[in-house]
Amino acid sequence: MEQKPDSFQSMNDSDICNELPLPMSAPGQKNLASEVYKHLKKRAEDFDNKLDGTQGVGVKLIPSGQSVTFQVRALGYCDPSLIIFDGVTESGLEVQLIQHVTQLNFLLMAMPRPNPKEPKIPLGFIQ
Repeated sequence: MEQKPDSFQSMNDSDICNELPLPMSAPGQKNLASEVYKHLKKRAEDFDNKLDGTQGVGVKLIPSGQSVTFQVRALGYCDPSLIIFDGVTESGLEVQLIQHVTQLNFLLMAMPRPNPKEPKIPLGFIQ
C-alpha cells in the first residue's frame, strides 16, 4: 500500500452541514456542538504540545462495540449537534467520523506519524 504523505488535508464540513436539516434553536440557547468543539480543540492542542516530533494526535473510539484507532488530521463541527473527525488509520485508510455530541467517548493517544522526517503539521480545526 502506498504511504500517504504526512500532511494536513483540509476538511470541508460545509458539504456535510448543508445536507442536513438544522433544527431551530431556542432563543438564547447555545449551540452544543460548537461548545463541545471548543473543549475538544483545547484538550487536543494541549495533548499535541506534549508529544515529540515523531508522534501525532490519535483517537481510539469504540462505537458499536468495535475499536477504531486513527490519527486525527482535522476536527470540525456542524451545529447544533455533530462533531466531525477526519484522519487516517494505522493501515493508511482515510476516515471521517461524524458523531453526535451525546455519543462522544474516546481516548486521545500518541500515534507514530507516517513520515516523522517531514515537518510536523499542526492539528487542523474547522469552524
